[in-house]
Amino acid sequence: MEEFVEVIGVEHLKTVLSSLTPEEIVKPAYDNWMPGIKTGHTIVNLETGNVYGIGVDLNELHLVTEMYIELFTIKSSEYPIDERELFSSHEYEEFLEFSSDDPCEYIPDIISDFCDMKGIDEHERKIGLLAYNFEKNEQANYNMWESKILNKYYDAILEDHNPFKFSHSSI
Repeated sequence: MEEFVEVIGVEHLKTVLSSLTPEEIVKPAYDNWMPGIKTGHTIVNLETGNVYGIGVDLNELHLVTEMYIELFTIKSSEYPIDERELFSSHEYEEFLEFSSDDPCEYIPDIISDFCDMKGIDEHERKIGLLAYNFEKNEQANYNMWESKILNKYYDAILEDHNPFKFSHSSI
């Protein structure tokens, strides 16, 4: 027996997409991303039209219990914002002095420690930079970005949808 799933229409999807800010697109993926552990995805559920984030562990397939498409992804191996981009030139110089005071070669939390010391909201700044980069690189031509998402939508509704399967073109 075949199961039927009711999905949102293309006009509903276009409305959802046009109502999202770049921050609303990148933040759910960032909040579900864990460096070296989880890939963060921002998805739109095609049954409800809701947009939210999921985190998928390295070498784990997300259980596909719902039909969705990805809007934004940060791979577990990615570090989408580096220190040079995170800080102003003055802050970066101060950061280099701060980080050189420690004899350890690498401390993962040194950026967070520096941000705490300087009163910088690291999370909000990273979200802002990700949103800026997303808008500049992905949404510079909104129509092309929307078309890319709509193509994912049509692919999803026209086949058994598994967003983690690999096609020969994506390998």
